Amino acid sequence: MRCYKCGSVLSETEYCNSCGADVKIYKKIIRMSNSMYNAGLEKAKNKELSGAADMLRRSIMMDKNNIQARNLLGLVYYEMGEFVDALSQWVISKNIKPDKNLADDYIKDVQYNPVKLESMNM
Repeated sequence: MRCYKCGSVLSETEYCNSCGADVKIYKKIIRMSNSMYNAGLEKAKNKELSGAADMLRRSIMMDKNNIQARNLLGLVYYEMGEFVDALSQWVISKNIKPDKNLADDYIKDVQYNPVKLESMNM
């Protein structure tokens, strides 16, 4: 986990060793976001797509930079047939983390699938 203020790697302490920022609440928020992501992942594995989408949206509310949650939410939306919402999540994810992001593959998959593109244009 990295400090929200300076970006340095955080230790187990409640303060950033580099800039001195209080990161106790920040760490708790990130843990909650990750917990909601894991719950969403479980629901997605069990094909409970509505529940998965709900948990993943909550995860993103806690941490807007949770790339894994955004990408999975995009996949859930895609599976539900909500292609515009799926692309939206992947584009946001790509803007947050431009390099080495699975969202690239998902976006390309949709772009090169004429049936999906046609259904989005309707």
